[in-house]
Amino acid sequence: MGVNGIYGLSGSGLDIESMVKVGMISKQKQYDRMYQNEVKQEWLKEAYSEVYSKLNTFTNTTMFNYKMSATTNAMSAATSNSTTATATANADAAAMTHSVKVNSLASNAYLLTGDEGITRSGETTTGKSIYLKDVIDISGMGDDETLSFDISDGTNTATISFTKDELSRQTLNDFAVAIKNAKDPNTESAVNIKATFDAANDSMSLYNSASGSANIISLKANDSYAASLLNNLNLHQVTKNDDGETVLSDDAYDFSADASGDYTAQVASGSDASVTIDGKSYTTDTGKISVANVTYSLAAVGSTTVTVTQDTDKIIENVKQFVEDYNELLGMLNDKYNEKQYSDYKVLTKAQEEAMTEEQIKKWNEKAKSGLLYHNSDIAELRSSLREAVYTSVTSVDGKYKTMSSIGIESRTDQGILRLDEDKLRAALTDDPDCVYQLFVGDATAEDSIDKNLTGVSKTAATKTAYAATGVINRITSAGNKSMTAIKDYAGTSTEAADGSTLGDLIIQLQNKMSSFKTMMSAYESLLFKKYDAMEVTLARLGTQMNMFGFGST
Repeated sequence: MGVNGIYGLSGSGLDIESMVKVGMISKQKQYDRMYQNEVKQEWLKEAYSEVYSKLNTFTNTTMFNYKMSATTNAMSAATSNSTTATATANADAAAMTHSVKVNSLASNAYLLTGDEGITRSGETTTGKSIYLKDVIDISGMGDDETLSFDISDGTNTATISFTKDELSRQTLNDFAVAIKNAKDPNTESAVNIKATFDAANDSMSLYNSASGSANIISLKANDSYAASLLNNLNLHQVTKNDDGETVLSDDAYDFSADASGDYTAQVASGSDASVTIDGKSYTTDTGKISVANVTYSLAAVGSTTVTVTQDTDKIIENVKQFVEDYNELLGMLNDKYNEKQYSDYKVLTKAQEEAMTEEQIKKWNEKAKSGLLYHNSDIAELRSSLREAVYTSVTSVDGKYKTMSSIGIESRTDQGILRLDEDKLRAALTDDPDCVYQLFVGDATAEDSIDKNLTGVSKTAATKTAYAATGVINRITSAGNKSMTAIKDYAGTSTEAADGSTLGDLIIQLQNKMSSFKTMMSAYESLLFKKYDAMEVTLARLGTQMNMFGFGST
């Protein structure tokens, strides 16, 4: 219907709806062109975003790993007696042999019920559960009294208490749980002591999870009921004798008050490990110790030798991975740069999409999106920078292996894809174990790499000198960061339009222009309908007048 809904009154037979649509064709074409342009810019931003994301990961994560000395200068450590000690060496460890003598191992503070078992002095309960009231006599205990004792691991201290009612209802398993859940009220940290009741062997054990002399088990009764309970557990300290055998102390701990009525904490402590490395003695509260970039894991008393050598196989594996990572990124860039364009496949208009199936739209858009970055200048510059980073020799290298090709990394295609000659790399590492590290990680800046005798050289010359002295990985990282900055300025880092990028601003401008044009189209359409409404009214009046004068149909 028209705006006023009076079409056909004149009998003109005009198809007003069709006439309005015809009148709107040129406007709709203008809008469609704007729409197609806006969508294409969104696709372009999306394509840039994909490149940025992959480049960001490659530059800041993948390449960062190759800057680590452990990647390009991996070392390994072999021990002659692994039952005594094993070792691992980091990249800064010297290639040499170390003598190691393990004098003693670290131990944990450990309390255990002795052969006498747990003493019962309270009620006798049938069944497997042993209640606290079975261990101590609480018949004389007032309802408002509590049993209380302090427990400490050397750092954190907590007070554990039980009421008379709790002593009647809770078992030795509950007692163990209370110890495991104990927290220092001042630090809110757990007391690092584990407790377990072994019903089958009628035994209670307390164990500090951390070894070393500073990590203890301290128990102190705060009243006679607590002293009675702790005494009746018959706790002995577990220690090691001179032969390294685990033994119980002869006497159980006594938690009773002294003659003056004071209760004293009873303390069991762990012990530190003692080891002599290359003639120097060290102690550690754990089973590990690091000396001169070698970490030793102590396993038993005895002697061994540890030989540190370069891990050539690991370095080759890492270089091989570098080639794969580099090729993956460059391959992606090559694909984007050379991706075929299909000029006949434009962005579909809304009307075109409505006439197609989802599968048809999907296949069409695949062709329409193809080649968005074809021969793109940003991609071209990045490809060139990456290839230059790999092919340019590194002047700061001390030895003769100053190029990637000298260690077996060469291009196999005119697209810059690399290949690795593992035999050539292995030979280079045998000749100069530091060659990969220097080529990859060698670094310099314009300030500290230029010979002081070059005072007064141009900035361009200084930059070239610094670049030549910089390692390959740092060159690649620099190229990646430069490209990401350019992409961020032009297209942003995501598909979000409101990111302040040039392309994002353009998309917003196009969207605003489309919105204004849409409003204008609506007004123009209304104007056409009003025009034809007026024409219908005029024709209707003319028909009436003609009928009055006998000119109407008979």
